[in-house]
Amino acid sequence: MAFDDEPTSVITYPTFAELSDILSLHFEIITNVLEFGMPTFIVRWPAGIVETNERQDEVFKELTKRTKSLKVWPLVRWKSKASGEYFIRFVPIQKPGPSNKKINYVLFVATLATMAIGGLLQATSPIFLTLFYPGGFTFLDIAFVTITFILAIMGIIFTHEMGHYMMCKRKGIESSLPYFIPGLPQLGGTFGAFISQKSPPNNREELIDMGLAGPLAGFAVTLVVLFVGYLLSVPVTAQELIAIDEAFPGMSGELATPFLFTLLGNIFVDFIPVGGTLYMHPIAFAAWVGCLVTSLNLFPVAQLDGGHALRAIVGPKWHKQIGWVAILLMLLAQFYLMAILIIALSSGTGHPGPLNDTVKVSNGRIITFVLCMIILVVCIPPLWQMFGFF
Repeated sequence: MAFDDEPTSVITYPTFAELSDILSLHFEIITNVLEFGMPTFIVRWPAGIVETNERQDEVFKELTKRTKSLKVWPLVRWKSKASGEYFIRFVPIQKPGPSNKKINYVLFVATLATMAIGGLLQATSPIFLTLFYPGGFTFLDIAFVTITFILAIMGIIFTHEMGHYMMCKRKGIESSLPYFIPGLPQLGGTFGAFISQKSPPNNREELIDMGLAGPLAGFAVTLVVLFVGYLLSVPVTAQELIAIDEAFPGMSGELATPFLFTLLGNIFVDFIPVGGTLYMHPIAFAAWVGCLVTSLNLFPVAQLDGGHALRAIVGPKWHKQIGWVAILLMLLAQFYLMAILIIALSSGTGHPGPLNDTVKVSNGRIITFVLCMIILVVCIPPLWQMFGFF
């Protein structure tokens, strides 16, 4: 076993005999050694016949369940696909310290506060008040816009993280509650959120499910928020645009809107005056933040959500190489801080992968990954256009 029930720095393991008894239920044991201080076996299926993906998945999950009671996890990798031989190394289950939920609550409240400031900035913008409340406004009007702005952004971020959290629960993967990250009020008041994973996924399919559940859930809410934002937006004529620029010099400007805005905006094109535009409601800006968070998380690099999915599909070698291409694209897209952060956090370390890295991912999940890459493309704000590139 790994750690005793009492806190201790001494790690112990099951005996080779105990592990051999478990492995011999389904495998032919070729040899065993103590490698890197951990019991390691080379095994193959009886008669050298590799089982179907479904049977492999069933057997390896049973193996994980049996060895978990001995406080070790089986790390399964191919030794030789041609001969159907596996490396199975038993690594200790190290108990993570208990999460301090007070941190989650404090960060949540802090994020609500920065979101509230962001919403207040949107609700008290002179241009917004002029266009949306030409007859005058009250404190309740500003409060209502601020609160709905908070609900819109928090709905997107919360749903994204709950997608991860609920998928982890469904797959039996231990995880923390979401940690919300306060951000600049001018950018919506949040830099997103994350959950801390406390146990590894069993296989590649669980890894891709865990990675993509959050972005897909968050994207669904972003679509709803964007549609509502368009409904609440107001058409502005060319003459009104000129008047606004004269009345509020330097305050008007165009946001680098994702292609998703253009696609959905086609529904409302008949409401836009010739030569005019549609002035976005703050709820639409909340959808912009949702697009930004979704697209950044879907970049197929390191341990971002898209990186988890890519690692599950292509394995460690191609995951690393494609990841560098993704970082380059991130730099070209002007997401400098995010790219530098990823390089710093992933320097010298690769993606650990799931416990069992041998069973293939289903075609349905590969199609879902491709769909998510399309979502990335339509959601990414074209910041490069704001700086005159391309």
